[in-house]
Amino acid sequence: MSMEHSTLLGVTRGLLWLMLGLVVAAFLFVIVAGAALVAMWPEIAVEAKNSRVFLAPATMRPQLFALLGILAAVLAAAVYILRKLQALVATAASDPFIPANADRLRRIGWALVAVQLLALPLGAVARSIAAPTSQFAGMGGVNLNGILSILLAFVLAAVFEKGAAMRADLEGTV
Repeated sequence: MSMEHSTLLGVTRGLLWLMLGLVVAAFLFVIVAGAALVAMWPEIAVEAKNSRVFLAPATMRPQLFALLGILAAVLAAAVYILRKLQALVATAASDPFIPANADRLRRIGWALVAVQLLALPLGAVARSIAAPTSQFAGMGGVNLNGILSILLAFVLAAVFEKGAAMRADLEGTV
């Protein structure tokens, strides 16, 4: 393995750990925000009304809980994806073309599908509570990058599966 490849894998490992830490922090923030909605709702409703960002601040509490629940599910999927990527990267330097990596990539693809599907109700809930001019009104929805990521994960899973099968055939002939 070249020094550049080794350095790149090290940087990738570090970035994946950093991203995992940030996603876990965001997940904890969602939990704290949910607790704040329970404990401090009257104050939050007043601030929301004064901000003019929300359509009906006094009655949006259930939508905010739904929004936090969907965000928690998206973040849980992100943790799952990052852990699968970490396992994939761990094999990259030594033995990447194994059936487990094909399975990991396929699972990443399905998790990305789940994230795209969760983006639909996320956007609907955000639009139901936010003023049309608010930055929250454009939240959620399916995007092209997400769809391309899904396709890439499934194609790479097929490539890794084929590579593992070819390697097994080659080892069987030696």
